Amino acid sequence: MEKGREAHRAYETALALLGRADSDGVWGSWLDTAYVNTARARSLAALGAYEQAAADFDNAIAMLPPAYRRDRGVYLARAARAHAGTGNMSLAARIGAQAVGIAAETGSARIFHQLDHLDQALAPASGEDGVAEFRASLDRIVLHPA
Repeated sequence: MEKGREAHRAYETALALLGRADSDGVWGSWLDTAYVNTARARSLAALGAYEQAAADFDNAIAMLPPAYRRDRGVYLARAARAHAGTGNMSLAARIGAQAVGIAAETGSARIFHQLDHLDQALAPASGEDGVAEFRASLDRIVLHPA
């Protein structure tokens, strides 16, 4: 787990530097606490620390400015995957459904890519609350090959 500790230290350093940075509102305005926290959450999920990843995604989403609609969709889909990793398939499906709505609205390929991964993670749990509904809503907006 040495790589996990190294990554954690790097994210803590990034957050500390971000806290000391000047905020001119132009350069790097997207590089904020929510962005760093979602990057950390992705790393945690990759390391299998799904509970912490889900919590970090949930916190980052709450801090995300409303104007970042596509990012919200991507982060929702990633958060849903982290919740699926914890075994909470119903919550994952509910969060995923929010991402489906944003994907339908924006047509974002980044969101669709994450939803595809979520769909695969939820497929074995199709009998759990909300999972079939999530998968059906995704099927309604995805073009499938003939």
